[in-house]
Amino acid sequence: MKKKAMDEKIVVRPIVGCLTHSHFWEGPCRAGRAENMTVEAETKEADEKFAEAKEILKGVIDEVELLNPIDARYDEKFVVGEDVFAQIEEDMDKVDFFLCMNWRIPKLERYKKPIVIMQNGNEGIDFAAYCRNIGVEAYVAMDMQDLNEIAHILWVRKAVANTRALVLTAGGQPTFGIQSLIRDPEVLRQKYGFEVIKLPFHDIFKYMDEITDEEAKPIADQLINGSNDTKVNTEWFINDIKYYLAAKKMMDVYQCNAFSTACHELCTSEIPQNRKFTPCVCHSIMKDEGIPSGCEEDLNAMMAMMIMQYGAHRPAFMGNPNHETDELLRIHHAVPALCMNGFGTKKLQYKLWAFTGQGFGGKLQVDFTENDEDYVTLGRFNPAGDTICIKKGEVLRSEYDEVYCSPYYYIQMDDVRTYMHNLAGFGHHQVLIFGDYIDMIKKVGKVMGFEVLEG
Repeated sequence: MKKKAMDEKIVVRPIVGCLTHSHFWEGPCRAGRAENMTVEAETKEADEKFAEAKEILKGVIDEVELLNPIDARYDEKFVVGEDVFAQIEEDMDKVDFFLCMNWRIPKLERYKKPIVIMQNGNEGIDFAAYCRNIGVEAYVAMDMQDLNEIAHILWVRKAVANTRALVLTAGGQPTFGIQSLIRDPEVLRQKYGFEVIKLPFHDIFKYMDEITDEEAKPIADQLINGSNDTKVNTEWFINDIKYYLAAKKMMDVYQCNAFSTACHELCTSEIPQNRKFTPCVCHSIMKDEGIPSGCEEDLNAMMAMMIMQYGAHRPAFMGNPNHETDELLRIHHAVPALCMNGFGTKKLQYKLWAFTGQGFGGKLQVDFTENDEDYVTLGRFNPAGDTICIKKGEVLRSEYDEVYCSPYYYIQMDDVRTYMHNLAGFGHHQVLIFGDYIDMIKKVGKVMGFEVLEG
């Protein structure tokens, strides 16, 4: 399988700028004590600033891969030496952004690479404004808090651009279940770098036939043993796991790291009936592994899921919204994850029930009131792929249905009626993550170039 997008690093070239003068003088841009303005004194200060910058960088987030910092000193001619630029140009193809520390680096804009200026005064905002005016992406970080937030947002953009989804389809445009989906994935590739590989949904079954009981049974047993109420046919449940392992194998072949499949068309083929499985548990397991996995070829939901999962570092749920009252939204589907409070966190308690009345097709029934946060965030992209609608709410209760799409989550929020009317421009599946990530999504939108409608 293609490396998970969440395992990508954003590669940063730190450059520590410093103005060191060739000799002592004073004037309208330079004043102070003579002993602090000698070549020796300024050289010592530059050495200290470089060492200080390296210490500061120890606090950078894990999503960042730091290249060796470069000491970029220059004198009152304000010209950076070509020897310094030669160092800057090393591994240039790897660099995602320059981190300009202390003083600005004259002519760094020549490379047209994004620049983050870490400086808490006029120097930083002036350089950033200049860069933006000439078409160079630039940001100002006042401190490490700013730097890590900016780096994280830029990392989300890179993670999306390094996502390649295997989408199993019946080839219908649109699908029966989702009229509002993004029909042309090339729009997403050109705008965000997100690539989609569409293949016939029946291609997966040759991979499924290669999965042995010995491969699937340990995973099936682990989920069965972890359930506090099991109502699925445990002999058939192994077929759900074989489908999951087949999807992973197929993703290996086509170098993908995200997944979606037709649902209505798969169902009407009667292959799930004959093989006794549904794809629901596959989606749940993959999301816990950090792999975006969505229902029904829904690229609108997949786009929201990537941004929300990567940005929040936690798996997402997706489901159908219903207006209960003007203050209560219901959302339901059969694809919750178990680590909804964050990747690697304690798994939520769950029941393992059957999607069908016959007892095949496992579905995890998870109580979302075990949310560690006060709020949940919902989101979905529009059919044009250029705008996301987002909304914040609070889960009041969870309910479960014996068959079909379940659980049901009841979410309190203001003005559900207007929100549902807004969704008429976006479509129905909503992606949900634990926590209030409205502000984060807005910041990602500015960097990635999509609009945000707060519902």
